Amino acid sequence: MMFISSEAKASKYAFDLEEEEAYFRIYNDTAKSRQAARQLAVTLNRLNAGAKNELISNYAIAMKAFADSVLFRGDRDLQQVREDLAEPEIVDRINQLDAALKSTDPDDWEEAKTSGVFDDLEEVIFNYSDYDLPQEDMIETLDLWKKEGDDAIAATEDAFESPVDYTSDSSNFVMRTQTMYMVGNAEVEFGEQKLNAGDIQMNFVTHIVRAQGIPDSTGKIVEKPIFKDGEKTFNANEMIYNYETEKGLIKGIVTEESDGIITSQVVKKTAGPEMYMGDNVYTTCRLEHPHFGFRTKKLKVVPEKSIVSGPFLVELNESPLPLGFLFGLFPATSDNTSGFVMPTYGESTDRGFYLREGGVFLALTDYFNLTVLGTAYSLGGWGLNVSSNYRKRYAFSGNTRFSFVNNLFQENDGSITVRNDYQIQWSHSQESKKNSRFSANINIANSDYNRNNSLNPGDFLQSSMNSSISYSNNFAVGNVNMSTTAQTRYQQNVQTGEASITPEASFNVARTRPFKSLFKKSNAISEIGFTYNMRASGSVTNKPGQGRLPFDVIGDDGDISDGTDESGRYPDLLTNFGDYSDDFKWGVTHDLPVSTQMKVLKYFTFSPSFSYKEYWHPFKYDYTFIEEENAVLVDTTNELTRYQEYSTAVGFNTNMFMFYNMKGGSVIRHTIQPNVSMSFRPDFGDPRFDYYQNVQTSTTDTNGREMFRSEGGLVGKPSSGRSNNLSFSINNILELKSGKKDEETGKAKKTMLLNNLQISSGYDFERDSLNWSDISAGFRTTLFKKVDVSVQSRWNPYKYEIVSTAYDEDLKKEVVKSQYKSKELLWDTDGQLASLSNLTVSLGTRLAPRGAKKKQEEKLDQLQPRNEMERQMLEQMKRNPDLYLDFDIPWSLSLNYNLNYNKTGEAEPTVTQTFTFSGDVSLTPKWKFAFRSGYDFKEGAFSYTSFDITRDLHCWQLTANWIPFGPRQSYNITIAVKAAMLQDLKWERRNSWIDRNDRFQ
Repeated sequence: MMFISSEAKASKYAFDLEEEEAYFRIYNDTAKSRQAARQLAVTLNRLNAGAKNELISNYAIAMKAFADSVLFRGDRDLQQVREDLAEPEIVDRINQLDAALKSTDPDDWEEAKTSGVFDDLEEVIFNYSDYDLPQEDMIETLDLWKKEGDDAIAATEDAFESPVDYTSDSSNFVMRTQTMYMVGNAEVEFGEQKLNAGDIQMNFVTHIVRAQGIPDSTGKIVEKPIFKDGEKTFNANEMIYNYETEKGLIKGIVTEESDGIITSQVVKKTAGPEMYMGDNVYTTCRLEHPHFGFRTKKLKVVPEKSIVSGPFLVELNESPLPLGFLFGLFPATSDNTSGFVMPTYGESTDRGFYLREGGVFLALTDYFNLTVLGTAYSLGGWGLNVSSNYRKRYAFSGNTRFSFVNNLFQENDGSITVRNDYQIQWSHSQESKKNSRFSANINIANSDYNRNNSLNPGDFLQSSMNSSISYSNNFAVGNVNMSTTAQTRYQQNVQTGEASITPEASFNVARTRPFKSLFKKSNAISEIGFTYNMRASGSVTNKPGQGRLPFDVIGDDGDISDGTDESGRYPDLLTNFGDYSDDFKWGVTHDLPVSTQMKVLKYFTFSPSFSYKEYWHPFKYDYTFIEEENAVLVDTTNELTRYQEYSTAVGFNTNMFMFYNMKGGSVIRHTIQPNVSMSFRPDFGDPRFDYYQNVQTSTTDTNGREMFRSEGGLVGKPSSGRSNNLSFSINNILELKSGKKDEETGKAKKTMLLNNLQISSGYDFERDSLNWSDISAGFRTTLFKKVDVSVQSRWNPYKYEIVSTAYDEDLKKEVVKSQYKSKELLWDTDGQLASLSNLTVSLGTRLAPRGAKKKQEEKLDQLQPRNEMERQMLEQMKRNPDLYLDFDIPWSLSLNYNLNYNKTGEAEPTVTQTFTFSGDVSLTPKWKFAFRSGYDFKEGAFSYTSFDITRDLHCWQLTANWIPFGPRQSYNITIAVKAAMLQDLKWERRNSWIDRNDRFQ
């Protein structure tokens, strides 16, 4: 309600009291009409909640605007609207309409809509709505809703909702035809669609846009139409397009679908995604004049699905070839799609003609696919290969593969040899950051699989296969962190066939300091901490004799050669697992170390410790020498047997620093880390422990030997003999800090000159002789920031006494056949500190132009995979960037040298040297030459060698591989289209060891 003070009578806006009272009366009387309009708005909104009809919504907005309006004296027109609607009869009709809309009786609605209420509300719509809302449209809409419900009046998506924006260098609008003419850099944008051209005509009545290029000063047509529809781009000569119906006719179009490019003379674009094209060339070459293509008269394109053509011919350099087919079906999607995998064909000298690795690829879901491939040989052999990839984003990913091949080889005498080969592979990794983690890396095959079936030369160099499955879980109990792990390992020697399965389970308690909270400052008691580790393990192998006792045992034939087949290999463990399951062994170990540390004399760290261990074995031996048999009778008790072991130690260590000032402000920091420790362990071979038994093993062994009660068990055993050992070591680190600051970081450059130059040895006070331990020395460093150097050595301080010698025909001199280590130190006899017994030297470097590695990493980071296959390829490239050729890197070279020297006493030393090298050279921006080889110093010849040549042919690529000598001598030449969607379009020539009958040589 509006109030006017009495002082207003003196103002120029004042009016007499009678007029003012009449105004108050009219204003108050309109409250009922506004309340009725407000209620009608509420009802309309509720009824329109499901249909979301735009007309009803705007009508309700106008009613609410009228009901909530605030007027001033100057709003005479709006005051008159209020006065008109304040009539009681009009208010009754508004309430009647509101009730009729809520009522289910059709007669109520018929009476309300003919009452004239919509005529009454016309003034409200005219003054309070921004839209033209004809009452006949409103009546028709509500009438339809009353009869058929929400679906009849539901809002439909407008074919074109976005406003049309346009710009150009010059424009002219013709009012009569409602047409805009734009010339020069013209651009029209409507929603996600955008059209650029030199000449655009847009009619706002018919919604038709016409576009074409314009001639430049030389008469050449420029600024040809470029049409963008979302992520799709169309280049054309002319086009007519209806931006409301999304239909169009395009001439001279060039568009891209997946990896393919389509050039068409005329295209009919439908309202849907499909396009029908005439006189077309389909290619993956991105040149204006492509190197190759498929020419066809008719083409249907379904974006992100497929491209279907009629009869087509193959073109090279726009010249047709007598090659083609009656129809074509090309994939046009970046997602995984199902399809056929074309086999390779050829001839094998000992298996006949073949079709190899042909089958189907099934994109079963977005997370899982399946590939089934088969191989068939004319002599009867066959193979099956089933593989799958799976991935759930942010959870896990992996792949599986199973291959079985039934090979029938024809020998030189015409006989047939049958060999069944298999391979099982599984890789699984968990991407989630939960406390538990499961992973698998399985690679299991019979010993001859790679030899008989693999086309990868690298598999020939593989001497072993290792597999594992593991599960781990980390958790906490209070402030104590714990973890459990379960895993199974499968280890296989491909050369000998020896294999073993080793399951393990462990429980670990991280280092815990139970007294830390009792003290505010660190001290010896607060630093007391312990860890606990329990490990249960088992093992089964196909090699007999594991854990065999080192003497003759009654009832044991002692024949350790049994177990190999006629080829000298051990039988396959998995396929013959039942034959070895009874030899399964197991054991459990417990380890509980306790330690603390404290500062002594300010600069030294004093670290006392105590260690307790237990070994659990499932059996126990009792040995009895039988003189008549000259062998030992072993009585076995199958029961859980526990063995305890404990030891104590104390250590001192510190860090010392020395600085050497150089010219130019550079400083060399020398870090010296000495360490001295003393350990003690009692003699667990003492009879009071009953862990060992003195056993006479033969008639000549009168003194006997100490034998562990669970000798040959899977886990360890307590040490025999008392130990009181002093160990000492010193480690040196040299680091250069340059006086010049780095241009990028602004900080002084630091260079590691010498990393871990370490010398260590020990002395055992309990031994009656040979108290000194071997001296170990070694260091690691990087020379010139390029060459990694590692040197490790072991030195013997005692003299060896020669027992016997013999003449060696190869060396043409006497060599030691028997010797023993004496009690005499070399220092006392020969005046030298120690003799070298082992030396290992490793040198390695990878050379490339400056910034090549960073450039390669940046290029990989910029790649955006479009599907799962490309994502996996990119991840593999990031893990092993050196395995992929990069034409932007002009050259690279990797060199590795390893030396191993062993010499025992006065015996002849054995020296093993290996030198491997690999690299690549970009002969031109399009030619790449790569090589890989090594040198065998013992044989005086090159080891496995291969050469690769790659030629970038723009949309094609030529690759050639040549292994010039050795058992894998072969060559392979391939010319193929780069695009993955046309990967089967290739020419290949190969001569592989797999298809020769000399593969076993």
